[in-house]
Amino acid sequence: MKKFFLSAVVMAAMLIFGHIETRAETTECTEITSLPATITVQGVYCLKSDQSTNITNGSAITINTNNVTIDLNGWKLGGLAAGTGTFANGIYALDRKNITIRNGTIRGFSSAIHIDGMSDTSSGHLIEHILADSNRYIGFQLEGSNLRVLNNSIINTGPHDLFTVAYGMFINSAPNSYIHGNTVSVVDESLQAIGLRFTGADRSVIINNRVLDLKNGSNVVAGIQLLTSSRVFLNGNVLSTGGNGTLALSISTNSENITCIDNAAHGFVSGFTSCDVDTGNVLN
Repeated sequence: MKKFFLSAVVMAAMLIFGHIETRAETTECTEITSLPATITVQGVYCLKSDQSTNITNGSAITINTNNVTIDLNGWKLGGLAAGTGTFANGIYALDRKNITIRNGTIRGFSSAIHIDGMSDTSSGHLIEHILADSNRYIGFQLEGSNLRVLNNSIINTGPHDLFTVAYGMFINSAPNSYIHGNTVSVVDESLQAIGLRFTGADRSVIINNRVLDLKNGSNVVAGIQLLTSSRVFLNGNVLSTGGNGTLALSISTNSENITCIDNAAHGFVSGFTSCDVDTGNVLN
């Protein structure tokens, strides 16, 4: 079991720090040439160079319509100049449908991506191949049904000047969602550091994600936190922290029918014992 766990951690580290796959550039698009920018017309938008801003509130890119794709084309959306007390988002949308964000780096915001709205007003979003680096509060803050969050890396989240909790992903009101192949590495905050947090994730699948390091000063951390959710399937997730973790998987008492198969955890006090189905899970 230990050999399997170490191999999984090595593979996850290679995904974070190794070569980033080159993807075909989107050229038939409306280029975003300055920040802040607001999108009001449906279509495909892209970066063709790095773009940055020092705003401390609002959003670098605001999406005010449905059916929008933003392809960063391997370029960077930057907000580091705003400092560690920023409240600005990298990309923001409220009550929208079918938003796709892919292929690039979002660095230095309060939240790299914030998609807001309840499950009946926000749905069908795809986030893939994003590197969210050095965002101060949350890597991805997402709400809405039928989310697909695939193959992203969220690294060095927190600390923020004013907040005491930090999250790699904070996903709320998100039934029927598919969270696959993401890596969260280093979430650092004074009170709580949480890798992946889900609320209202009924009938969702959380599979093959990695949470590699959680840091805080009060010894309250969770690899995955699952609140008010039912019929959730977790498989093949690898959770590791530096020996001060409380719960590999934290499940609220009002969650039910949680299936946990072949997940592995290291450095936590408690593993996957609160799952309704607990098969092949490892804690060491």
